[in-house]
Amino acid sequence: MTREERPEQRQVERPEQRPEEGFRLTALGALLRADEPASMRPLALMYGGPFYRSFGELDHAVRTGQPGFDHLHGENHFDHFARDPELADLFDRSMAASARMFRPLPAHPVLTTAAQAPAPATVVDVAGGNGELLRPVLTAHPGLRGVLLERPHAVATARRLLDAAGCGARCSYRAGDFADVPAGGDVYVLARVLHDWDDDRCREILGHCARAMPAHADLLIVERLLPADGSPSPATAWDLHMLCNVGGRERREDHYARLLADAGLRLDGRTPLPLGAHVLHARKAPLPEPARA
Repeated sequence: MTREERPEQRQVERPEQRPEEGFRLTALGALLRADEPASMRPLALMYGGPFYRSFGELDHAVRTGQPGFDHLHGENHFDHFARDPELADLFDRSMAASARMFRPLPAHPVLTTAAQAPAPATVVDVAGGNGELLRPVLTAHPGLRGVLLERPHAVATARRLLDAAGCGARCSYRAGDFADVPAGGDVYVLARVLHDWDDDRCREILGHCARAMPAHADLLIVERLLPADGSPSPATAWDLHMLCNVGGRERREDHYARLLADAGLRLDGRTPLPLGAHVLHARKAPLPEPARA
């Protein structure tokens, strides 16, 4: 062995010369940061916290058909969140974070047609949360006006966010419940609302919308649809989630068509969105012609 090859003569790498060691976030992990523009942190906290705990009552939900959340907390999801402002805020922010699946919605033909009307058309977002759906609609179509119906605390947040987006001047707000759906709009939107409720409550909500809608108005319903052939779909997992946490359900297209018909509405078509969601387009069903003598 030559002198150059002796082990004791080899250079020893000093610590300060070593490459930096440790951990760093990937692009996927960065979505859990609060300061990330596309942050999914509220959604992770919601599903890894309150909803995760209620999934511990899944056996109760499956055996009884009653929500695990109610069994765990002694009250339903909406009443429980309403009594806890921090939890209600987390829920609203989690819904806003997941609203990115609706990005194609402003290009829906109903909205583009309304935007081209000679007089400014009005979009009514029923139970519209923080305005995360109404904001891109109004931003994409400067000629549209908006009305947001929500709980008082959500209305305050929506007003701030829509003002910051530069479209607050074209939006008005109404604090209330489904019975307070404003009349006279041109396009009504129900996004991820009906799947929270059983069929009877859905008929009631749709009835409020139908009574508020003028004859020319359109209704856009955004929901995940269960496939008619039972094929794999994200809607199947969400169906279980709705059972366990809020007592609602996902439905097939024909199921929604029946609920709409019960409220005097007619399903005119559907348009796909990401992650198994669809936009269902409905209008008022024509009145039957009077019987001839």
